Amino acid sequence: MSLCGDFARNLGQETEGLSRVHLRLLATSDLHANLLPYNYYTDSRDDGVGLLRVAGLIAAARAEAPNCLVLDNGDTLQGAPLGDVAVADMLPCGAPHPMIDAMNAIGYDAATLGNHDFDYGLEALEASLAGARFPVVLANAVRRDDGTSFLPPSILLTRLLSDRRGQLHEVRIGITGSVPPQVAAWNRTILGNRLEFTDTVSGVAREAAALRGRGADLVIALVHGGLGDGGDTGDLAEGAENTAQAIAGLADVDAVVAGHTHEVHPTTFDCRPATDRTPIVQPGFWGSHLGIIDIAIESEEPQRRGTARRWSIAKSRTEAVPTSGDNAERASALRPVLRANPRLRRKLAGQHRATRRFTGREIGACRVPLNTYFSFVAPCAATQVVSDAQIAAARSTLAQDPILSGLPLLSAVAPFRCGGQNGPHHYTDIPAGALQLRHAADLYVYPNFLAILRTRGRDLRCWLERSASLYRQIDPDDASPQLLVDHAFAGYNFDRIDGLLYDIDVSRPARTNASGDQLFETDGRIRNLRYGDGRPVQPDDQVLVVTNSYRAAGGGHFRICEASETVVTDANPVRDHLVRYIREANAALSPRPSPTFRLCGFGRAEVVVETGPGALGHTERARELGLVHRGSGEGGFERFALMA
Repeated sequence: MSLCGDFARNLGQETEGLSRVHLRLLATSDLHANLLPYNYYTDSRDDGVGLLRVAGLIAAARAEAPNCLVLDNGDTLQGAPLGDVAVADMLPCGAPHPMIDAMNAIGYDAATLGNHDFDYGLEALEASLAGARFPVVLANAVRRDDGTSFLPPSILLTRLLSDRRGQLHEVRIGITGSVPPQVAAWNRTILGNRLEFTDTVSGVAREAAALRGRGADLVIALVHGGLGDGGDTGDLAEGAENTAQAIAGLADVDAVVAGHTHEVHPTTFDCRPATDRTPIVQPGFWGSHLGIIDIAIESEEPQRRGTARRWSIAKSRTEAVPTSGDNAERASALRPVLRANPRLRRKLAGQHRATRRFTGREIGACRVPLNTYFSFVAPCAATQVVSDAQIAAARSTLAQDPILSGLPLLSAVAPFRCGGQNGPHHYTDIPAGALQLRHAADLYVYPNFLAILRTRGRDLRCWLERSASLYRQIDPDDASPQLLVDHAFAGYNFDRIDGLLYDIDVSRPARTNASGDQLFETDGRIRNLRYGDGRPVQPDDQVLVVTNSYRAAGGGHFRICEASETVVTDANPVRDHLVRYIREANAALSPRPSPTFRLCGFGRAEVVVETGPGALGHTERARELGLVHRGSGEGGFERFALMA
C-alpha cells in the first residue's frame, strides 16, 4: 500500500539539462511523552498512541522515497507519566530522556520546541536536549541576561538528493521553528524572567530571509502553533498564538509544519501546483498521525561552470496519515527496526518498567469512583477532589495573612481527560479503592503551579462565560435531538468555580468561540450568580480564587484572569498538593461534588450529550443526572439524552 500515491510517478518528463527531485518531509507533533503504545493512567496497552507507532509509518514512508527528512514540531517531553519519570528519576542520574533517545534511534533530522517542553524548567529542558543527535531550533526565544538565542534560531542542512535517474544533487534546506510567545506568561513561575519570547511571524520571517541569504534552496518552518485564521500577516496582533497560516504566507517559507492545537490538517489529500499557497501539515497529537509533505523540486543545468543550481518547487502534496485503522499494518513496520536495534529494545523495556513502578506507588484510597464522563452535565467527584486539595493548600498558605484570609475563597477546577478532540477513550475513570500515583497524574495531567487570584464579583461572571462557551446553542423550540457539547472546545478550559452557585442558559449564544480568541457581543449565559450560601454576588465584591499558574496567566484565553491580581504563586505544582492531600487524609476520601452549576434553557429540545463508551459502566450516575442512553454516535462516542 503506497503512502505517496501517484506523486513520485508523476513528476513529469525530464528533459536535457532539467532535473526533478522528490523530497519527502515526515513530521510529528505534540507527542507529549507518549513513547510506547501504553496508557500509564489505566496501566494498560493503548495502540492509539506512541512515537513507536509513528516510527513504523516513518520506516514505511522512507522505504518508498529515497529523499526524506524527519522533523518534530515540539511538545515532545511532557504530557504523559513517562515525562514525569524522566525528569524525576532518569535525567538526575545522567540517563538520556527516553523520547530523545528514541528520536535519535529513528533518525530525526531536526526539531523545534513546544510550550509544554518548558514546563519542567530550563535545567531539565537543557539536560533533555543535551542528548539529541539532531539540531533543535527556535527563532523566537532569547536569554534576557545576554541577549543570545536560547537555541540556534535556524539550521542549514546540506543533503545529497537523488533525482529520477539516480544522479545526486546537493540541496540546501533551511529549517527554523517557533513557539507561542505566551509561554513566557504560562510558565513564568518556573522560568522567571530568564527568557524573552518574541512574535512568531516576525521571528520566522527574519530567520527565513537569513537562510535564503546563506544559500537555502528551501526553507521549512516548524511552527508550534495552530493554523490561525489565515489572514494576512498584517492582520495579526503582535504575539498571536496560532500563526501557521500566516507564516505559510511569508515569501521565503516553502513548507510549514503546524501543531499545538492537536488538530489534523489536511483531512484529505492536498495536492497543489507550485503557484498555490505553501503546503501545511498538522499531524494530530500523541502519535495519532504522521504528517507528510511531498515536494517536487526542479532545476536546470547552470549555464556557467561552477555556478550553483537554483531549485524551484514544481508541486507539492500534503497528507496526515493516521497510525490506526487501515494503517496498522504500516505502523507494524517498526518491528524490524527494533529487531535491528537490540540496545534500544532493552532501554525501552527498562524505561517502561521504571515508569510503571513510579506510577504504581500507593498514596491513599477513595470510597467512590472518580470519573469525568459526565463532568459537562454536572459537577463530578473527580474535579471535587482537586478542588478540595486546592482549597486546603490555599488556606494553609493564607493563614498568616489576616487581610487575604478574611476574603471569600473559591476554587476553579476543570476536567483534564474528558474526551473532545482527544477522542472517546480520553476520560478519567478511577474505580473506588486504592489510589496510586498514576491516579493523581490522571486527575491532574499538567505540572502547573498553584496560584491564587484576587478578583471582583463582576469578573467572576466573565470567567464563567468563557467556560460556558463549551456548550452549543440549543434551540428550545426545536424538539429534535440537539448536541450539547462542542468537541472543538478544550475540556481543560471548562472551569467550574467551587464555592459559587449559578445557572448556565444554553439557549443563549456563547460569549466566545471554542478557542476563545474571538469575543461576541451577547447577553451571556450565566444566570443567578450567587455564593454557596445563596447570597448574590455583587459586582464590587472582592474574592480570592485558587487556580493554577496557566490560568492565572490568561491561558486558554481567559483574559479576565490575566487582568486580575495574582496574590500568591506557590512553588509547588498543583499535583504535588493533590498527592499530599490524599496521603494526609485520615481516612479514605469520599468527595461530595458541590452543586456549583445547573444547565437550563432546554425548552422542548431533546438535548444529547456525547461521552466515552466507559460511561456505560456508570449507569447509576447517569440515572441520577437524568441521562438516558440513546446509542452510539460518531467517532466512537456514546450518546445520552438529558431529560430536563
